[in-house]
Amino acid sequence: MMDDTDGARSRAGEAYSLDERRKILLEHRYFLAADEVCAKWKITRYRLRIWKRELRYEYLIGDLAEMTVVALRNGSGTIPMIIEHLDYLNHARYSEAKVIAILEGLRIAGIAATEQGRWFCDPSHSRSGTSFIF
Repeated sequence: MMDDTDGARSRAGEAYSLDERRKILLEHRYFLAADEVCAKWKITRYRLRIWKRELRYEYLIGDLAEMTVVALRNGSGTIPMIIEHLDYLNHARYSEAKVIAILEGLRIAGIAATEQGRWFCDPSHSRSGTSFIF
């Protein structure tokens, strides 16, 4: 196991990759308080602060697919609602075709699903406390 300098241990037997650290920080940015992130991923507040500094958290935002997941998890289920939510998050207007293409990619990846014209995050993809949201 890897020791953090304050005595806590990271994930059993392995370090988090750069991509995993980025996903953890995005979960923190969009959904979870620091204490929740630390408990979920078994890291210390100190480790979280280090990652924030290393990955320039103040400038960290999700890509278009990740922000679409944020929109879905925040209840935006129709294409117009998702477009508005994306505009709110990054001040850019996306076409309906672009958003549908992103949603279809998320559906193929098992992250999103649609039912009766409404999109939502597939609950089987991310189980709270056991897998990445993104």
